[in-house]
Amino acid sequence: MIAAAARTAGVAAVAATVLLFVFAPGRNAHRVLDPNDPIAADGSMIAGRATTIYDTEPAYRAPVDPHPTSDDPADFEPMIKRDRGWAESDRALFKRLLGQRLDWSLCAGTDHVLLMAAVRSYYGTRGREKHIFSLRGPRATAAIAQEWSTPLDRQIDDYVRHALAYGILHKRDFPEKSYPEFARTFADAEELGGGCSGADSR
Repeated sequence: MIAAAARTAGVAAVAATVLLFVFAPGRNAHRVLDPNDPIAADGSMIAGRATTIYDTEPAYRAPVDPHPTSDDPADFEPMIKRDRGWAESDRALFKRLLGQRLDWSLCAGTDHVLLMAAVRSYYGTRGREKHIFSLRGPRATAAIAQEWSTPLDRQIDDYVRHALAYGILHKRDFPEKSYPEFARTFADAEELGGGCSGADSR
C-alpha cells in the first residue's frame, strides 16, 4: 500500500514537472545566446556572433603589427619571420617542377596546371610582400628583397625564364596588373620558342 502510494506520488511529480516545462510562460520565446553558446538550432545567429576557436585560442589569433609603417628592423623583422611560412609554401610548389625537364609535356594536362598555379601563387605572394614592406622605407625594402633572394628563389626565376624562352609559358598569361612582380622580373625575357599555345590565360 505504501509502495503504491509512493509510486503514484512519483508519477504525479514527474507529470507536474513536464506540464510546468511545456506550458511555462515564455517557453517558446527566443533566448538571447551568450557568445559562448552554440548557434541556434534553426541556423540563426541569435547570439550575434558565436565565439570561435579564433577568439578563445591565442595560437589561432592573427598577429597584429603594432607599427605597420615603421622602417625600424625591430618592428618589421618579426613580420618577415612570421610570413616566412607563406614563402616556403609557395617555393614548395616548384620543387616537383624543378626536377623535371622543360619540354612539351608541360604544355597540357596536370603538369601544365601545376606550372601555371605555381607561377601565379609564387610571384603573387612575392609581389605582395615586396610591395607591403616597400611602403615602410628603404631598410624594410632591402630586407624583404633579401628574404626573396635565396638560392631557391634564383633557381625558380631561372626556371621560369627558360620556360618563357621555350614558349612553355607566355607573358600574356600573367598580366602586369595582376602580377607586377612577374612582369618586372621578366621584363627583358625573350619568348623565342613556339611552344605552347598560351590558351590558359585565366
